[in-house]
This record gives sequence, C-alpha cells and structure tokens, in this order.
Amino acid sequence: MLANIFFRSYLNQGEKIYFVAHTHPFINYASFFKALVLGIVLPLGFNLIMPPFFVIWMGWLAVGILLFLYELLDWYMDAWIITNLGIIDLQWDGFFNKSSTRIEYHTIEGVTYQIQGFWGTIMNYGDIMIERLGTGTVVTLGDVSFPKTVGREVLKYQEKFVKAKNYKDQTALKDLLVQMVQENRRGQ
Repeated sequence: MLANIFFRSYLNQGEKIYFVAHTHPFINYASFFKALVLGIVLPLGFNLIMPPFFVIWMGWLAVGILLFLYELLDWYMDAWIITNLGIIDLQWDGFFNKSSTRIEYHTIEGVTYQIQGFWGTIMNYGDIMIERLGTGTVVTLGDVSFPKTVGREVLKYQEKFVKAKNYKDQTALKDLLVQMVQENRRGQ
C-alpha cells in the first residue's frame, strides 16, 4: 500500500507494482543512528535535565525528526520497482533531484547477483545486476536485501510477461489466419 502511494507517479496507466527492492537498512544504519541519537534522543534527554529551555529542545527535536524522516525517505525512494510491464530503477537524491530508468522485460538479457564480504554474507545483502539485451549495459542496485530473492522475482515476472505476450501474439495471429481463410472462401 505504501509503495502505491509513493511510487504511483512513476507508473504507466494499467501498471501494477508486484515487488519493491531496497538497499539493506544495515548499509544506512550510520545515518539513521546519527539522526536518531543527535536529533531525537539528545534533545529529549536535555529537556529532562534542563526543562527551562523547553523551546530550544523542542526546536532541536523538530529538526531532528525532520532529518530522520528525510534519511528514511532517502532510503525508501532509492529502489527497484518490479511491475507487470518491467522494472523501474529509481534514484532519489533529495526532493528536487531524482531520476528513473525503465527496463522493459523483453530487453532483459540476464540477471545476476553478487554477495561480497563478511557482513554481506551474514546480513544477506549484495549487488544485483540486469544486463540489457543488445546494448550490453548493466543496471545495478547495490547492497540490496536478499539479492537472490530479488533476482528470482525479476525472472519470475519476466517469464509471466513473456508468456502473456506470446499468448496475445498467438491469439492475434490466429484471428488474422481465420480472417484470411474466411476471405479466401468468400473469394472462391
């Protein structure tokens, strides 16, 4: 539900979100922790120690909450959105600097993932790469949670898309052949 609210502006008409892949929160723990401690816990602690400066501490707390929400939004909006039509790679670098790249399922040549290092293995995060057909370009989402699962999801929905497209193409071809045979019979 949250994904439909935040990502609806990136979707085409009739497009549905199946899966959203984010970077592992462990990668951003330092910025989350800093915003939480310096922006929320500290002003609350100072308010308990020195209540006469309530206004200062609440102003500090308000800025800290905004900073924490910004860090959370920055993490959430850097994502891959796997839809029924393709994959949307979102890069969010603030409210006024964002970009998206659409990768259609029929242009995907391969999906690979790579887990490196001790923490990547323990926390199960790594890079997932999609190679685009013909161009040889690679689109990467770094430090994604459960990269093997994300790779499977991409391949599963790609297969579903290809089957639906083939069925639609077969139906159109069959209708065209039936129409040609009927016209041929009328002509004889």
